[in-house]
Amino acid sequence: MQAATGLVGYDCSDTDPDRTPTPKWRGPSVGTIVDPFRGTVYSYESEVERAVMTVLTSLPGVLRIREQRSVRYRLNGVARIYTFDILVDWVGGARAAFAVRQSTKALHSDETVEIIQAICAQHGVEFAHDYRAVTYETLDPVAVLNGRLILRCGRDHDHAAMDAVRKALTRLGPATSLRQVAVATGLGQRGVRAAVALLQSGTLMNPRGKRITLDLPLENRATTGTTPEQ
Repeated sequence: MQAATGLVGYDCSDTDPDRTPTPKWRGPSVGTIVDPFRGTVYSYESEVERAVMTVLTSLPGVLRIREQRSVRYRLNGVARIYTFDILVDWVGGARAAFAVRQSTKALHSDETVEIIQAICAQHGVEFAHDYRAVTYETLDPVAVLNGRLILRCGRDHDHAAMDAVRKALTRLGPATSLRQVAVATGLGQRGVRAAVALLQSGTLMNPRGKRITLDLPLENRATTGTTPEQ
């Protein structure tokens, strides 16, 4: 049975990573993130990995996230194994492999770019359709903050409130706000949190680069029936 709030009675499973996460940089944190939308627990081994996973978990276009996925390749005639930090399956069938580094300087201080290029050339779409390197410099801090908020609200598992928000959205226009949703549902703050949780489903869409606030204009897809795509 799923509780109305919190994670009591909510079953989560891990993604069976190919290796156990360990600290990479001086003083990083190692821990896990609970994905309330997919019922999964992800492991991270640095704060930047945690930030990337937070963003990905909050996106409606993400079908599945797996961490620490290894692939065999050859570089300069030598057989090797490289482990990507994150592997993402997008809605629509595309897959992206992410190599996460603390900084752009750290990214170019080793063979990471050369390794990714070799894997892409040798495996192509058999392993991933897209190969990306992510650092703090390339990560949008607003997306991280919004992702944290979406995950916090998603952990409420307030399905009754989310159903009420969905019904209210069909009566609202193509653009709405959290404040308008709260008024339309009569649920106040509870309605706001349920609406924020629905951002992950794509029923509501927040504009990129903007902090989620009560009066931020949101795209209301409940009126158009469109679905998120990556």
